Amino acid sequence: MVRFCIFSTGVLVLLAGCRDVQESPLNQPPEILSIHAPSFVSANDTIFVKTYDFENDSLSLKVSVSTAAGNSVGTAFSKLFTDDGLAGDYLANDYIFTGIVNRSALLAQVTSQFEFVFTVSEKGKNPGTPQSVIISQNPANAHPPVISNLFAPDTVNTSLVTEFLITVVVTDPEGLSDVLSVTRKTPSGLVLNLNDNGSNGDVTAGDGIYSELVLVNPPPPNGSYLFTFQATDRLGLKSNSIQKTIVIIN
Repeated sequence: MVRFCIFSTGVLVLLAGCRDVQESPLNQPPEILSIHAPSFVSANDTIFVKTYDFENDSLSLKVSVSTAAGNSVGTAFSKLFTDDGLAGDYLANDYIFTGIVNRSALLAQVTSQFEFVFTVSEKGKNPGTPQSVIISQNPANAHPPVISNLFAPDTVNTSLVTEFLITVVVTDPEGLSDVLSVTRKTPSGLVLNLNDNGSNGDVTAGDGIYSELVLVNPPPPNGSYLFTFQATDRLGLKSNSIQKTIVIIN
């Protein structure tokens, strides 16, 4: 740290004040410039991490892997990240680290996706800012959500009520965090979302019971309406569908 003092009275030079100015750090932490990884667990299991260091110091790379539920996967790699030109690494000391994913270990996990968090450092010291990527589970090894226990009225009399409640129970082998959407498709093809966030008729957020408070004011024409309910997960896998006919009268 360097202290600069300013001396001035306009004509004469006198002590006016001092302030501290932080010098640029002599040893800046290394950076991760890019991460090349597959979008999902597949036959292409090699990950390349391009790094940079201002002082051209020797670097090391650490990585942690967790499931969508936050569980650590300790056997995620069959080859840890190196920059030694061996076992899949193209060129030694080019600041591009190469690691090989343990595909069978990841496929054994019941999850929709994995978070890989990378940290580069100067051999364990002066670490840079961590960077992360998401790799989805292989679609062939994933599980779609399941919906059940649909609750909706058979008949709605719009002269007596202005709204009615629909609920449906949703489960997913990979956990509720894997559920992307739960929808109700109307006879006209309009797709509306149910929610599990404690609003619009939903009692408890995050309990797997998706809800929708349907307004019938102004009332729709009398008749029978066929609705289709379905859930979709983050891989795009769709659940079973449930259909329900609701009769509107006045």
